[in-house]
Amino acid sequence: MLPRATVIVRAKDSERTIERTLSALRAQTVPVEIVVVDSGSADRTPEVARRHCDRLIEIPPGEFSFGRALNIGARTAAAPFHFALSSHAAPDRADWVERSLAHYEDPRVAGTGGYPEPAPNGGTGTVIQDLALLRAEPWWGYSNTAGSWRGELWERFPFDERLAAAEDREWSWRVLEAGYLIAMDPELEVRSGHRLGHGLRPLFRRVEREARVIGGLDPGAPYGPLDALRDWWAVTPTDRRSAMRIRSSPWHIAAVLGRHRGIRSARRAGGR
Repeated sequence: MLPRATVIVRAKDSERTIERTLSALRAQTVPVEIVVVDSGSADRTPEVARRHCDRLIEIPPGEFSFGRALNIGARTAAAPFHFALSSHAAPDRADWVERSLAHYEDPRVAGTGGYPEPAPNGGTGTVIQDLALLRAEPWWGYSNTAGSWRGELWERFPFDERLAAAEDREWSWRVLEAGYLIAMDPELEVRSGHRLGHGLRPLFRRVEREARVIGGLDPGAPYGPLDALRDWWAVTPTDRRSAMRIRSSPWHIAAVLGRHRGIRSARRAGGR
């Protein structure tokens, strides 16, 4: 029997994390095909991956983009449902794939993803994202850090290989514009501290790149300093961190500043 799910794992220099991620996939409650797309690792990542995956695809670093790596993996996928998973994001749930597949019983669902509760609209549990919700909350939704999609829809809507970031948000925009839905289930959330592991400046630059893409998708009102101030203030406290502690975090401040600069660049490029 062919597996119902192919998991495409993007990797580069992931020797310390990829084995845990691939082992978590092999422990899933349903069998999966694992395709690792490595973009020029200089460490033992390919060696470790070969021990656990069904197929290892190696591409030169100069040919890498997030969307291109996923498209390359999707072209080789044997299963009808494709999953994207970063090599540093190991699912905690053994039924992560199985729970995702259950959402596809609704033929309108094009993809699935997770999120940390609460949702932007205050909701909990599975939130069905449509185009209206995406326009209201363009920074919330589907992510290729840990998400899935229908293979047949990927053939119509491949990821944009030209984008340096936010290929997942751009993809979801096209899919939702076509009338499909995305099931966002908090039980599918896969935590990853990868963004914070490279320092404040790389975080700022990454958020800026994402904001340029997302800001260019929605021809909304100009984004100014007051909007950035509202983004800085609008945080959700957790059991471990108060709202003011989050607001004073240099990581939160760097992300807000990166978003502000990226959106402003997108607006200027669009003449707004």
